[in-house]
Amino acid sequence: MSATHFNGSLRAMALGLVLTLALAGCDREGGDEEKVVKVFGATGLSPGEFSYPRAISVSPVDGCVFVVDKTARVQRFSADGEYQTQWRMPEYADGKPTGIYVDDTGLVWVADTHYARVMVFDREGHEQFRFGSRGEGPGQFIFPTDVVIDQDRIIYVGEYGENSRISRFRKVSSGGVQYINSFADKNSGDGWVERPQALALDEKGVLWVADACRHRICRYDRVSGKLLSAFGSAGSDLASFNYPYGMALEHHGTLLVADRCNNRLVRYERSGKPIAAWGSPGRAPGQVQQPWAVAIGKNDRVYCLDSWNNRVQILNW
Repeated sequence: MSATHFNGSLRAMALGLVLTLALAGCDREGGDEEKVVKVFGATGLSPGEFSYPRAISVSPVDGCVFVVDKTARVQRFSADGEYQTQWRMPEYADGKPTGIYVDDTGLVWVADTHYARVMVFDREGHEQFRFGSRGEGPGQFIFPTDVVIDQDRIIYVGEYGENSRISRFRKVSSGGVQYINSFADKNSGDGWVERPQALALDEKGVLWVADACRHRICRYDRVSGKLLSAFGSAGSDLASFNYPYGMALEHHGTLLVADRCNNRLVRYERSGKPIAAWGSPGRAPGQVQQPWAVAIGKNDRVYCLDSWNNRVQILNW
């Protein structure tokens, strides 16, 4: 890299930081900490502590919160953040999971990213089944990132790497799953996703995807896989993202995005129009460092996975 290009990159990074800090000041007026109901978790390896948590999901059955961190532990907490139990993934030397989803029966689906598979547990951590193998063929994975299930019990798995796509599966009576098809791959034109880090389904069955490496949020027809719309680009203003890793659909028709490298949560209308932002870089309550994910609990509680601070902040926002 030439000195000129290097200096230009430094200036661009500095400008991005200035813009981020400026945005942190406008629209917030000290209200970020006031929105925090509770903070739970701390740096460590003991029960209730975290080492770089990277995925969170709230059970629709009982409101319990499940968090997976970089020690390959899945920990379960009450809705108020009280530690309950934990288990560790069966293998983790090659890497740790980056996605978790709790379905409406209470099963816990873990995207076991570096083992090219999805593993399914009950709420106590007993394995129910697993599926997937490493490869680029139908039903195979490279690095699966997230899982979600629609009203027809069809399973969607996002992945990145050589595949970078979304695959559909159905459960079969034998206890496993059957591959259906894939979409949003490199042959999909503008519909291609480079790292679909988070998936969500709205009340109409539309599939929403946080396309992290293309810095945008996409909407797909869940059956045909057709791209319906997308918004966002790389940047630090509220209409832009810097690696959106987490996403959650709120019950009152809005969307929350964990804008990881901009150190914030942003609320949008579903058209893509920004409404408000929460968070700024730091370690105090109301500040965040590299939030990987966001989840919605009962009574519209917001759970922000404050990854670099090894904690979860519960918001009333």
